[in-house]
Amino acid sequence: MAVPGHDRSGAIGAPAGGGPGHGGAGEVPDAALVVVSIDGLSSLKCGIGCVVHWFFEAIDEIVASTPELRHDNWSLHALSPRLDPASDDYASDIVADVATACGRYRGDFRWFDVADNSSLKSVWSLDDVDRWRSMCHNAAAEIRRLAEGRKQVTVLAHGTMFATLRSHLAAWPNVQLIYMTHTLGRVFLDANSRNRTSYEDEGFALMRTATRDRIGFVGTYYRDVLLTEYDRRDKDLVPFQNAVYVRSRRFGELTDPATAADLGPVPGGKRLVFSWGRCVPQKGFDVVIPAFGAFLSERDDAEDWHLVLLAPQEVAASEYVASLHEQLRELPPDSYTFVEHFEPLLPFRILASPALEICVFASRFEAGPLTLIEALAFGHEDVSIAWHDIPPMRHLLRDQPKTFGFAPLRAREMAGAMLRAADDGGGIVKGSVIDFATSMSTGLSASLGWWDTSEA
Repeated sequence: MAVPGHDRSGAIGAPAGGGPGHGGAGEVPDAALVVVSIDGLSSLKCGIGCVVHWFFEAIDEIVASTPELRHDNWSLHALSPRLDPASDDYASDIVADVATACGRYRGDFRWFDVADNSSLKSVWSLDDVDRWRSMCHNAAAEIRRLAEGRKQVTVLAHGTMFATLRSHLAAWPNVQLIYMTHTLGRVFLDANSRNRTSYEDEGFALMRTATRDRIGFVGTYYRDVLLTEYDRRDKDLVPFQNAVYVRSRRFGELTDPATAADLGPVPGGKRLVFSWGRCVPQKGFDVVIPAFGAFLSERDDAEDWHLVLLAPQEVAASEYVASLHEQLRELPPDSYTFVEHFEPLLPFRILASPALEICVFASRFEAGPLTLIEALAFGHEDVSIAWHDIPPMRHLLRDQPKTFGFAPLRAREMAGAMLRAADDGGGIVKGSVIDFATSMSTGLSASLGWWDTSEA
């Protein structure tokens, strides 16, 4: 299916593993790799979306590192909810990037319909299980069309809403589902965790009926949770650990000193405290704000400090956003900047800025915390890290000798960690993060052993 409004004629030459199928132009390859995701294909508004889009940006490196893909008898496909092109969330450049990558590997970009495509938030259907079931029904119909006449189809599914895809693919043994656990209901103990957990349990039970289906874990903590709290077995799991694609062309702008120094709405001449992530209770912004107020109350140099919250609201609940605005009114005027919409490069500019002194990680729960991975990859060496002591954070920081953990997640404890960071100084050891392409290749190699793409 052609992507509306995008011409693939400018695609670059085929890399190893790319180009026409082994039987010549027009012949359908035996195998297909399909990526279905809520974000990252036609929009880019959250961490899941970044990981998905980086996959297509890094696909040449991933293929070169994955023996199971170094041939021409497979194709690459993207499957996205049909987001309205008139929506502010729709990104034509993202669609074009993904479509071009698919075209290089004999595949294409495909849509499936959703009940309300007016915005990403509407498509996401926050914890509306009936909407999620409808999404699975429509996405699976497109997967079945792709699977017709092929020997093997592997689907990488990103987003809780796709947990029950197998319910519509029960009669298709040539389809393998890899469900990516960016969230888990038993870890994400929020107001909607019961619905999410029940839906996950249903999906996991369905996947047990298909011997090749797997669960992709995005961090080692999630691997442990899946084994101990979800009754999964090692053979059910494959590693797709979160990482940052540092060679993304989008980061090229950061090499220009003038561009890199542009912090947008953040005022100059301040000592910055920075926290970022989706605007959801999980990220703990409702504790960061009063903690920063308590921090200022203990400082003789309070006027020198400035809080930056980057909390995109594209998929946020309006009630939570309103509660943060109420809290911010308690802070001194001009002591904070609240960035409410997704700015892809702003976090990385702030992380590299010498004005940044403290990064705060206040998540109540996490999988493979992408924001912390971003800080370790892009933060300058003198930045201090104050962090809520939960297992995924502890795992990533185990080789960082000078950080400032705190527990429980309360304003007083967080403010204390920030005060220690400001007085004692911290710093990060560079080079301790996983390479993105290597991580994706490791997961694919663990998943694609069942492919038989040799010529008859």
